[in-house]
Amino acid sequence: MKSKKVIVFLEIWFIAQATYFVTAQNQPNDAEIAKKQHEAIGITEDTKSTYKATTHEDAKWFETVGFGMFIHWGICSVRTIDSSWPMMPGTQIAWNGYKYSQDSIDMYLKKGDYFAGHPCKKNNSCITPNEYWSLAQQFAPKHYNPDTWAKLAKAAGMKYMVLTTRHHDGFALWPSKFGNFSTLNYLNGTDYVASFVKACRKYGLKVGLYYSGPDWYVNRHFMTFLYPGIEKKYKNVPVLDANLQPVQRPWTEQQKQDHSDSMAVYIRGQVKELLTNYGKIDMIWFDGSPSISKSSWSKCISMKEIRELQPGIVVSPRFFGYGDFKTYEGDINLPTNKQSEWAELCSTVENGWGYTQAPLKPIDQLIEMLVLCRSVNTNFLLNFGPDKDGRFSTEMRSHLAILSVWIKKYGKAIDNCIALPDTETASVPATAKGNHRYLFVFKNYSKEVINYRSSLTIRKVVNLTTGNPLKFIKNKNGYDINVVFTKQTKFPQVIDVELS
Repeated sequence: MKSKKVIVFLEIWFIAQATYFVTAQNQPNDAEIAKKQHEAIGITEDTKSTYKATTHEDAKWFETVGFGMFIHWGICSVRTIDSSWPMMPGTQIAWNGYKYSQDSIDMYLKKGDYFAGHPCKKNNSCITPNEYWSLAQQFAPKHYNPDTWAKLAKAAGMKYMVLTTRHHDGFALWPSKFGNFSTLNYLNGTDYVASFVKACRKYGLKVGLYYSGPDWYVNRHFMTFLYPGIEKKYKNVPVLDANLQPVQRPWTEQQKQDHSDSMAVYIRGQVKELLTNYGKIDMIWFDGSPSISKSSWSKCISMKEIRELQPGIVVSPRFFGYGDFKTYEGDINLPTNKQSEWAELCSTVENGWGYTQAPLKPIDQLIEMLVLCRSVNTNFLLNFGPDKDGRFSTEMRSHLAILSVWIKKYGKAIDNCIALPDTETASVPATAKGNHRYLFVFKNYSKEVINYRSSLTIRKVVNLTTGNPLKFIKNKNGYDINVVFTKQTKFPQVIDVELS
């Protein structure tokens, strides 16, 4: 009887610990989640690489482009769930940083409910990989029109767009001749990438194509769908198949190598399709390293081959471990120091990458993030997840409309601007272009002056919100600019400092 009480106690304790993850007190932040995801898909930095970032003339747009639109879209939109990750249980254990006892893990595994404690339990969105992939049979967007996306992006001041042509789930949005999980096998071969590229060009936007190195569909018989890394922390962790059932996989080393080689050939083929079928491509946004062995890399796509296919392309560093710019992900990872090399922050308009119907972040917060990015020489790539029919939600369109109004008035303080030179400082976020300095006053700024330090001479200062001139006083280090406003606004106000 005593042992049964102990077992019951352990079970209650474990359930409490497992569900504790979803409480705010133990909720991992964006930075922690991004770090764990990056580890799982093999995003690393090759510190020994001698690769030099591109200096090609056609790639220089990226340096001052400022603002772009990310599109995470695919079969996941059918269930209004995030891209790829919902099919993988165990994240509720791996991402929260809590170290469970082995007894608790044993009980968790014995119950076979691998989503125990996962947020998907609350809204009935738990899904096996096979259930996730079956969504391809229902994916039939009735209102897919990337022309609308591009038009909205252009009006909101965005200069480039990036589409998830294939995420980790493996479904390709173009009729690929490689593999059997693309629009070639579904949707009568509709090419969503082609129409996306056409729309970008129509509105003068740079074309970016996202491509995931990992492919969980092609690799499904050679991987586990219990979040990778758990087996390093705990014992007796099983391999789960695409039905989330424990399975034995007695592959020989030769079978694993043959599969790795075929994966390399498959990835090379798909990337070549993306870089040859659609004319000039401005960016390839890789996300994760291919699940292949070192010896298979000779059969995969190389940076040299990418450059031969698209000489002026900008390449993200998340595939080879090196590339042309530095990537940051999530609001909390917004850099605070001026970047000496090309850099980009990608984040989301809602708390999720796909169409999840989660509440949108306040638009004033997103505008402030844009300003902060540009003040440290970082581009801001803001993600929008269209619904299963290919449409933005009403709330997303509203956010973009507000952005358009703000950009129409203040866009010159963002467009083709850079951070202040090293010889200048300001007490608020600021950008520079020619003989103009743009100082941004956020809604919570409570001081009566802005301190602008420079040896240069100010000719005049204007509040772009009102069009009225502002007083300034020269001191031994620079200037104090009077910013006592008669009307405070929700969105950043811009002070235009014109230098002689």
